[in-house]
Amino acid sequence: MLVEGFLGRASTLGADVNLVVQLAMGVLLFVGLRLARRSRFRGHGLCQATALVVTLVMTAAWMVPAYHANYGPGIFRLGNPITIIAAAHVVTGSLALLLGIYVVLVAGTPLVPQPLRFRNYKRWMRILIAVWWLALLFGVLTYWVTTR
Repeated sequence: MLVEGFLGRASTLGADVNLVVQLAMGVLLFVGLRLARRSRFRGHGLCQATALVVTLVMTAAWMVPAYHANYGPGIFRLGNPITIIAAAHVVTGSLALLLGIYVVLVAGTPLVPQPLRFRNYKRWMRILIAVWWLALLFGVLTYWVTTR
């Protein structure tokens, strides 16, 4: 039995909770960006790492099962606008998570070998936040068009 959502759309409680959490993570990423611009790198790293971990948990717990149940492997058969938006969310979201993991490993650990480490942190961080917010936009659009 599915529990009805709380945002006034034809959605489930899980979809509504996920949307609110992802929007909060988008705000947290913005806060982290502002902290970096003020050279408060410890707070910046905490914000960005928290957003990454929370999003990874929500992706595993909610998004992967929901996308599998609603689209399955046919998500990339781009037959209608809803599927195109959902597929764009999967691609950009996956890219954002993988890039986020890489950036956190390079910036916060010695685990990445020297030849695979980047030196221009600003460029990588800007690319990551742009991809992440694009994924968030496609996620909101997916929610919006599938919960009419």
